[in-house]
Amino acid sequence: MKNTLLLLIILAFSCTAGAQEHVGLKKAPLQYCTSNQSPLQLVVGDTLVIMCDTMYLINKTRYQFYRSIHKATLEDDNIECKNLLKAYETRLEEDELSYSKLLANSRKTEQTTLNFIEYTQKSLESTQKTLQYTQQSLDTSMQNLDRANELIRKEKWNATRQKVLTGIAGLGVGILVGVLVTR
Repeated sequence: MKNTLLLLIILAFSCTAGAQEHVGLKKAPLQYCTSNQSPLQLVVGDTLVIMCDTMYLINKTRYQFYRSIHKATLEDDNIECKNLLKAYETRLEEDELSYSKLLANSRKTEQTTLNFIEYTQKSLESTQKTLQYTQQSLDTSMQNLDRANELIRKEKWNATRQKVLTGIAGLGVGILVGVLVTR
């Protein structure tokens, strides 16, 4: 009974998920948020995915109202309104261009920073390898110095022992010669 109930619940959720895939999906890309592109048109059943931080959605009636005011302003003989509207549109285009340049500059800066980090990391790895090699060379040199000091100590001992033995042999020969001469 529990398995049947669980199976029915899973089936219901999968049907709901499958039905949602057929709904019209529209995305407002990040570039749309700062552009002067024409508005997006949505119809019943569409789903809008907004990528920007803020977006204003107006209905069809309000859109037609704003469009008619824009058209009337452009067709009117009032130069001041035309100039004001054109200046506003020019300002929007300049802002969009400035934003695009700033975004491109930011991406270049990011890439430069990433390249610098990569270069620094490679340099650090190279420095670590050099330090390891230097440490190994230093360890080998210390071992060689220890061996050399041991050999020097042995040689000093051997030289001293050799002198002592030569002295004892000379003393023995001197005594032997002295005994032979006296006889």
